Amino acid sequence: MTNRRPRGRRGDCLLFGLSLLLTSCASAPPARPREAGPSPDELTRRRAAEQFSAGREAALSGDFACAHELFEQSIATLQPPSATAPQSAETRAFGLEIYEGILRYEALAMPPEETAAGEGTIAPELQPIESPSASAAEISTAREAVASDTAGITYDIPIVVNDAVLKVLATFQGQLHDIIARGLARSGRYVPMIHRVFREEGIPTDLAQVALIESSFLPRARSPRAAHGIWQFMPRTGRQYGLTSNGVVDERSDPEKATRAAAKHLAYLHELFHDWFLALAAYNAGEGKILRAQERTGLNDFWQLAASGLLRAQTQNYVPAVIAATLISKNPEHYGFTVEYEAPLDYETIELNRPVRLADLAQSPSLDLESLQALNPELKTGVTPRQPEGYTLKIPSGQVEAARLAFAAAPTAKLPGPRRHTVKKGESLASIAHRYGVSTARLAESNGLPATAKVSRGEVLVVPSREPVQTASRRTKPAPAKTAAAAVPATVTRSYRVKGGDTLFGIARRTGTTVDSLLAANDLDSPEKIKPGDRLKIPPATRR
Repeated sequence: MTNRRPRGRRGDCLLFGLSLLLTSCASAPPARPREAGPSPDELTRRRAAEQFSAGREAALSGDFACAHELFEQSIATLQPPSATAPQSAETRAFGLEIYEGILRYEALAMPPEETAAGEGTIAPELQPIESPSASAAEISTAREAVASDTAGITYDIPIVVNDAVLKVLATFQGQLHDIIARGLARSGRYVPMIHRVFREEGIPTDLAQVALIESSFLPRARSPRAAHGIWQFMPRTGRQYGLTSNGVVDERSDPEKATRAAAKHLAYLHELFHDWFLALAAYNAGEGKILRAQERTGLNDFWQLAASGLLRAQTQNYVPAVIAATLISKNPEHYGFTVEYEAPLDYETIELNRPVRLADLAQSPSLDLESLQALNPELKTGVTPRQPEGYTLKIPSGQVEAARLAFAAAPTAKLPGPRRHTVKKGESLASIAHRYGVSTARLAESNGLPATAKVSRGEVLVVPSREPVQTASRRTKPAPAKTAAAAVPATVTRSYRVKGGDTLFGIARRTGTTVDSLLAANDLDSPEKIKPGDRLKIPPATRR
């Protein structure tokens, strides 16, 4: 969790928690006499529950630093550092509930830019989703199409067909027909890879259509708020899931790396909400907004929450849009779409130990610049990056030898050093961007900031080059339909040494896995059974 309170204010936090506990006790009815005193386990659970409740109130009031301290106290009560954890099944189950509750309320501390899509951005050409318009006749046609869809199709996400879904479906069939058709055609390039990655990460493959709504399957899609790629990751969230973004490379635009990150983020949201509709709403609006709406209403059903008026129109229609896109993608002709799918991604890789220009590698018709740019959309310049571990370049299948020969003959390219600017009093992102001849959006993106962020005097910013890489064409050459085995990343079991204050939930979030996976990998029967100094196995792939 972020924004810890300074040590000098710890007493204030303890007083805050104490006042909450006293207020709660003062308003409670007198306790009835008990025939026998509570057991030590029961006393432990009561004390932990009181501390958790105080932390919850602090989180809801916006004092996240205080909430964090109170949550840590709750955990310490259940698992004292110098004592053996209680062994009763009831206390272990209670501990899981406490950990899950902490996960939810810590999510409230995340700023909006920490969400994947960042304040609900979707593909610009699909903006009418925010306020879908369809006539009664079009909605009736959509209803009949769903009712007659008898192809025996199965889904691995919940499918609800109500008025909201039918209205979006009718809009896709009418006003947005050609746009949806183009997105579906592009999806052929990425969906086989997305399905493979989602299966490896243990989440529903039908969630692939989230990318249709987010970006229309455009790997270089960019929002005004600095979201990027087919999954529209914000810079900070991308870094949280291991996606590098700098002046040379932006892995949010790498379809496979970003898909892996999206799978982990969607799995985390499902772990948080235990509901795919709420998880999708949180992907669009941010988990904090959905959690706050739930706290205000007490509702745990997406459709009821959408009807409450607390969600933005785009978020209300986002889940119906994913459902409608899933229905169409399973049986496009039935819904009036004739789709010529692009061939799936097919590539091999070579390792480069020095930077070179892509143009110097494109020395034959089968190894042309357009193909190299299309396969490596994460490159922000026409030069491959210099990295200590080397750079893995994707090339068309069957061209490994040609690429190695071209690389051996290509001169080493010189990467320009990044320009830096120290912010002066009165400057803004816009004024600094204008001074250096770059867009505000690119300056913000290069520094992991939203375009509307304020900058402070003395802050050092990285200034990107004037021109981004120019693609040879908006069109992408179809590739053969075979997927190269070399594209599948190896899985490696990692290890982690437990530090003071660590919890399994925190470790799971930082390493992209779940508590259940950590428990299984380390033969633990309870999250409380870890202590500083323990070494945990981190499983290579999450199964939820």
